[in-house]
Amino acid sequence: MATLEWSAALEIGHTEIDNDHRAMLGLLNRLQEASERSDRVATQAVLAELETLTRDHFAREEQLMREIHYEFSARHQKEHVHLFDEVRAQIEEMSTGIISAAAIAGFIKRWLIDHVETSDRQLAAAFARWRSNRL
Repeated sequence: MATLEWSAALEIGHTEIDNDHRAMLGLLNRLQEASERSDRVATQAVLAELETLTRDHFAREEQLMREIHYEFSARHQKEHVHLFDEVRAQIEEMSTGIISAAAIAGFIKRWLIDHVETSDRQLAAAFARWRSNRL
């Protein structure tokens, strides 16, 4: 899978969340590169860093959803849980040689792009409405 670069098209207008998405994309590219080099140590390190960032990012999004009383928060949170469950299963498969880290990176990249373009855009619109009502 080709390296993906951050673009303005992926921005949702919330600085902290956009910064998280940008960092996640960078980590996914690093994961892919480490996998292509068959660098198991780097692969494990990037996976650990990615897990931490993703957990923190999801916590930030979920806090934002609570703060603005987001009507679709339950569905959005389920997407977060599903990603974690799927990635954990894939990491297990990687440890037994069934799947590569590059495949995991590709899966998460596709998930991230789709999630940003759909669910996070909806959250961004709700955040913008909430912010404009507070002014």
